[in-house]
Amino acid sequence: MVDEIKPQPDKPVINPEQFEKDNDQNFHIDVIYAMGNCRAVNYKLDAMDWITVKLKAGRIVPALATTTAAVAGLQTLELVKLLLNAKKSDHRNIFLNLAVPIMQASEPGEIAKTKLAEGIEVTLWDRWDVNKGTGRKDITLAEVIKEV
Repeated sequence: MVDEIKPQPDKPVINPEQFEKDNDQNFHIDVIYAMGNCRAVNYKLDAMDWITVKLKAGRIVPALATTTAAVAGLQTLELVKLLLNAKKSDHRNIFLNLAVPIMQASEPGEIAKTKLAEGIEVTLWDRWDVNKGTGRKDITLAEVIKEV
């Protein structure tokens, strides 16, 4: 059971809630049912009845936990490679689908470069800072074009 947080003056009280699909008195399934069907209407999907939502909700939470753990582990492996200054060819892009189940690993490709002018190539990862004056944030588009 989760400990209650004691109220403090001028601070909102927020208590974590354990998801429990089998207790109909906590309205967890009712909220999922309402939000899921709002989404269904928004995206022109078929609405689900309450009992279908309840059955599916029991499978979603374990699936989320499993996927999150798998992704966190794969990200940690790549971070360790960065810390060890591994070559680019040692890193991997990984496609993971636990529903099938399948995991595909591939070597990262070269980043696409766009040639703007002679001697100037840019990528999606490039950033240009235009500093006009000291700390000015009200630069006009004409000033940005002139600086670039």
